[in-house]
Amino acid sequence: MSAPHELSIGDVYFSPILSVLVLSVIFTWITVMILNRTRIARFIAYPSLTFIAFCTIYLVIIDRFFLQF
Repeated sequence: MSAPHELSIGDVYFSPILSVLVLSVIFTWITVMILNRTRIARFIAYPSLTFIAFCTIYLVIIDRFFLQF
C-alpha cells in the first residue's frame, strides 16, 4: 500500500506531517486529561514543557510506526 505524499482538500495541498501533528496534539490532550484526573500532574514542575515533550514523543511514535510517510 503506497501512502500519499500530500493531503489535498479542494485545490490546497497539505503536508502529511500536518495530520500526524493533529493526532499527536489530540493524544497529548487526552494524556494531560488523564494526568489531571489521576492528580499526577501536581508533581510536574513545568506543565507547558511537559505538554511539548508529550507532543513530540507522540509525533515521533505516530510518524515512525503508524503513518509512515
